[in-house]
Amino acid sequence: MAAVMITDQPALARSQRVETLSPRARNGGLVVVPEPTPRVRTMARVTPATFRRRRLGVLVGLVAAVIIAGQAGAALGGESLAAPGRAPSVTRYVVQSGDSLWTVAQELAPDRDPREVVNALVNARGNDPLELGEVLRWQH
Repeated sequence: MAAVMITDQPALARSQRVETLSPRARNGGLVVVPEPTPRVRTMARVTPATFRRRRLGVLVGLVAAVIIAGQAGAALGGESLAAPGRAPSVTRYVVQSGDSLWTVAQELAPDRDPREVVNALVNARGNDPLELGEVLRWQH
């Protein structure tokens, strides 16, 4: 298929046209322009170096995205995604007749120095005497 292009140049006399115009323009101002042939795009062959560069670019982009997301999470005050540690265990002890702070401390935390436990109990309760049936809780 061909396209026709019309020029706005005035038509010349036949004798002038033959002498001065190119063979394409001798048709009285009409020029036949062939339609361009479509170019077929072929897949460019990817070299190993190009493949490695592309992979490296994607890797760098992913690392940057992870770092930025981590910084944004830290800036917003997000908590860490690590699993929480073991829940603290609580030992309960009911005060019985004849108990002292020293015996209660040995019952609540047998693996610790009783002096530390007695001091913690005094700080938490004050100097009030132990009452029969009072419940003491010790968090490990």
